[in-house]
Amino acid sequence: MSITVVIQQMTMIVLLIALGFYSYKKSILTDETTKGISALIVNITNPCLMVYSMLSTGERLSGKLIVLGLISVIVTDAILIVMAELIPRLLKVKDTERYCYWMLGVFGNVGFIGIPLTNAVLGPDALVYVAFHNLIFNLLIYTVGINKIRTAAGEEKSGFSFDMLKSCINSGTVSVLIGLILYVAGISLPGLIMSTIDYAGRATTFLSMMILGSAVARMSIRQVITDARLLIFSLIRLILIPGLVLIILKLFIKDDLIIYTSALMLAVPAGNMPLIMATGHGLKADKISDGIVLTTVLSLITIPIVTLFV
Repeated sequence: MSITVVIQQMTMIVLLIALGFYSYKKSILTDETTKGISALIVNITNPCLMVYSMLSTGERLSGKLIVLGLISVIVTDAILIVMAELIPRLLKVKDTERYCYWMLGVFGNVGFIGIPLTNAVLGPDALVYVAFHNLIFNLLIYTVGINKIRTAAGEEKSGFSFDMLKSCINSGTVSVLIGLILYVAGISLPGLIMSTIDYAGRATTFLSMMILGSAVARMSIRQVITDARLLIFSLIRLILIPGLVLIILKLFIKDDLIIYTSALMLAVPAGNMPLIMATGHGLKADKISDGIVLTTVLSLITIPIVTLFV
């Protein structure tokens, strides 16, 4: 994996975040417009990027590689869940904040940052594996994740229900499933349709980094970087856990592309969905927003470090 390409990609992300920061400070972006842009990303541009990414690849994967790719995602997420339960206890995080650390530990930004980063570093052939990560991400966040949020909010913790199943059916999961079905079946879309979703999907990285930059502009960076527990947790999550998972995956998976993709998916910063869900349930989620900003800043350094080990 080219360390130069990784550094260039992360530098671009920093510059785009800076544009978002500047736009918010100058009132070009406002709280109201960022909500609309977030909805645009979630419902249109990111699904388009996901579908195009899978269908624009060259040779289709064999059934064996598809199974191995899914296994790598399941193993990765299982380890993340265990670590997200264990590490906050070892760091003696307050009970009221443990759900924040759990969400930060399990749900990385495998969509907004993971897709364009993987495409730039590993090429389009790796994006079908990224699709697996996004599919499991959506299934987990609308089942286990929502139960964590409900418990923290003092709501009755529910088992799997029809309503929960409906929550799993959203633009993210639907786009991944459509893309995977077309991919596995070897079906290509007409050129005009592919060009349309390509142009729409390209907006994802720019728009999502602008939103992130506006979030940074609303926060106290000094407060974030001086939170010792959150800093230690973030470093463990972004460096030690990717290293551990890589060692485990290499024991039974020999395909480098699968392993490298999993490494990048583990190295990306925390995702935005936990924050959206927590605030939607009336929770005070400052620790989640702090963690998103801190892991994003740290990932500019930690992603290149992780790539040295793959």
